[in-house]
Amino acid sequence: METADEVIRTVSIYRRVVVPLDGSKLAENALPHVKALIGGRESVVHLVSVISPVREFVISSFNHHEDRSASTYLQEVAGQLRPLASEVQVAVRHGRQADEILAFAKSVQADLIVMSSHGRSGIGQWIFGSVADRVLRAATCPVFLVRSEQSVERPSYRRIVVPLDGSEQAEQVIPFVGALVTADDTMVYLVSVLTAGVGDRTVALLTSYPPGLSLATTALHHARIQLNTYLRSVAAPLRRKGAVVHIVIKEGSPAEEVLDYAEEVNADLIGMTSHGFSNLKRWAYGNVAGRILQGAQSPVLLVRPTADSRTECA
Repeated sequence: METADEVIRTVSIYRRVVVPLDGSKLAENALPHVKALIGGRESVVHLVSVISPVREFVISSFNHHEDRSASTYLQEVAGQLRPLASEVQVAVRHGRQADEILAFAKSVQADLIVMSSHGRSGIGQWIFGSVADRVLRAATCPVFLVRSEQSVERPSYRRIVVPLDGSEQAEQVIPFVGALVTADDTMVYLVSVLTAGVGDRTVALLTSYPPGLSLATTALHHARIQLNTYLRSVAAPLRRKGAVVHIVIKEGSPAEEVLDYAEEVNADLIGMTSHGFSNLKRWAYGNVAGRILQGAQSPVLLVRPTADSRTECA
């Protein structure tokens, strides 16, 4: 079995990047993040637009100019990325947006999808809960989601919050975070949340090592010691990469505590997996991960854990 250091070092990350665009400025808010992610990686970037056959008027209003086709628009955007990428390709597909994006990502063996949570807001095709939501639910490669209102010209990822629940599934985000550590001042905050019951109810230790451990309320202090030891072990390979790693243990509701802490440290990014405690279904998408996605003020890198080390969309 590979060690965390070996995984961070060997996994090919951010090399084949798919960027869905619908011609709107809102969707283009993902582009500065694409530039930041591919810098120095010799990445191949695939720009894709999907035209729905039941909404033919999208073609004439694409990018708000009737005389410019989707492919022409994508070629213009490609020009912005070519100085940073080893190759930029464009594709226009017809069909249902989410289905076509996912199929395209699979066809090019993408290891990352970067997209805005909103696109053409007036048409309502890319609202969170629609296209972006379906891509997040179905993509097996990581998705880097940028809220459409988060317009940043030159993003950096110097403050990264990583929620962990003690499971191996949750730890699969670590290589993707490690790949973003580029300077000694990169700070990674490993955050775990303990939830305590009321009265004489037991403490449900959602973030523990080993996973699934339940302790009595009187053992909360011992649980913290265990959790601290676990987080230190996860932090070690990130520190060897040069990151300044902070270990954070909170008590309360996982999603709310993670969101509050991310706001407190002014996080540039939240990196997490879509599932953690799969048997307890506490961190499953739609619960903790879903609430963090909806409430995060920063971009979110969502990694769907797999049974092996593959990063490509399947």
